[in-house]
Amino acid sequence: MRPNARAVAYFLASGLILTAGCAHEVVRHPATLTPAAAASGQIVEVQQEAEIALDSGYSRRLARGSRWAQAGTLPQGQAYKIVGGAFTVEGAHVHEAWLVVSGGELVGFYLPVEKAFTPLSTRARVEFKPVNP
Repeated sequence: MRPNARAVAYFLASGLILTAGCAHEVVRHPATLTPAAAASGQIVEVQQEAEIALDSGYSRRLARGSRWAQAGTLPQGQAYKIVGGAFTVEGAHVHEAWLVVSGGELVGFYLPVEKAFTPLSTRARVEFKPVNP
């Protein structure tokens, strides 16, 4: 192989290796959140820790005892924002995320900055307990 051809081959091979290691982008679908009335923003607590496999290849943990405030409703379910902290999902970028729960299952996340919904291919059971104010 000629020197220039060898350099090009190494360059292409290294690019393929680097690209293979990149995370998938978080899939986003435009979504309109109907906010919860301030008085009805129920707070719930996670009863059992859950490890969530994200479609991007990353995972997130819902900690037992973490508290979430009902933030509103989407066609996909109820949206809950973490209380006193931040919760994110990750792909090629990191996004603030709220849980979207329907029928006791985590079906995806609402991304408030992007005003988008990102679904989960594998739903996870979430056990909430209402917290008395």
